[in-house]
Amino acid sequence: MQFKPNFDLLCDWVSAEKARKFISNSAFVAVFRRDGKTLVYMGDRHCFNISFNMVDMCFADDFGAKPDVLLTEIENTNYERKFDWFWLQDNTLSYAAGIATKKGVPVVFADLSDSQYVDVINAGFPDNQITRADLHKVFNCGGPNSKGTLYQQMASYMDQYGRDRFMLQNIAAALNKYDTVFVIFGIGHYECQRLALEDMMGKPEYITKIKNMRGDFSDVKIEPIKLCDFEVVKNEDKKS
Repeated sequence: MQFKPNFDLLCDWVSAEKARKFISNSAFVAVFRRDGKTLVYMGDRHCFNISFNMVDMCFADDFGAKPDVLLTEIENTNYERKFDWFWLQDNTLSYAAGIATKKGVPVVFADLSDSQYVDVINAGFPDNQITRADLHKVFNCGGPNSKGTLYQQMASYMDQYGRDRFMLQNIAAALNKYDTVFVIFGIGHYECQRLALEDMMGKPEYITKIKNMRGDFSDVKIEPIKLCDFEVVKNEDKKS
């Protein structure tokens, strides 16, 4: 069968928050299986330790689903990416891309570029045209909200009719080409896409207990030593 997402099932962020699968913001992995295809969707909390552990877990030999391709929430621009201090090596999205590349797994940057953000927003708000210089106002507006301020409305529209659609398009294209697809997108995007994913792939199995890949410290009791006492500086001390 050919996988094709129903974009009408995409939710805006406000509706997705009301129907959130997980009450907390804990990271998780959703595993979908249908017609011999496996979709491993990692709901990422960007840069959190638990997410680094999830990436390691999903690429581990004993995970049970070896990825044929990785889709990650990085803008689809053409310039070369390298791991250094400039390109957020400590971001879980790029960390997953680095592991995949080392393992010979093809990587897809499945998020929009800045110019595409602008095109989507201007298509939805023809009377309020913006430029790339305005994007920081959209991303720093306090979160996507279809009933909020103008920039919040733009952020919500950009996600529902731009980013989430493009992510779903990439997921469907990957499933039509590969047997096992590994996706790492933010947990908010998963909530917006969940109904469309379930329509396309059926109900998933969830993994919420993340294997600690960097050592088990559950039996370690930490007893810190004290080197000095803290003293509050008074105003008269400052003047002297």
